[in-house]
Amino acid sequence: MTREEFLTRWRTRQSEWARIGALVDGARVCEDMLQDFEAVTRAEDDAELTLSEAAAESGYSSDHLRRLHRLGKLPAHRKGRNLFFRSGELPRKPTAPKVSAYDPVADARRVIGQRHEDR
Repeated sequence: MTREEFLTRWRTRQSEWARIGALVDGARVCEDMLQDFEAVTRAEDDAELTLSEAAAESGYSSDHLRRLHRLGKLPAHRKGRNLFFRSGELPRKPTAPKVSAYDPVADARRVIGQRHEDR
């Protein structure tokens, strides 16, 4: 099941239930939704990616992923000369928080502090 199929299925159910004013068993609805969500995540984790796709998804360079595979730290399989990786097995590069060069709140405090010092 894809993300789009998941969303379509549950939005359709929602609109049907709203239209007829259905009262449903919440535990069963949650169980059905969780089963569908697990199917989506399994399908995404099992997706087979080329080396360049894996590099784009993981944030690491293709050379680094190739090195990890060569060292036995990252499973992959070959089809001809090409390496393929499972999406769920890829390492994820941590992303640094974006730092803004201009912080309007801090700048306003600085300006107010300067005005009080000038008096």
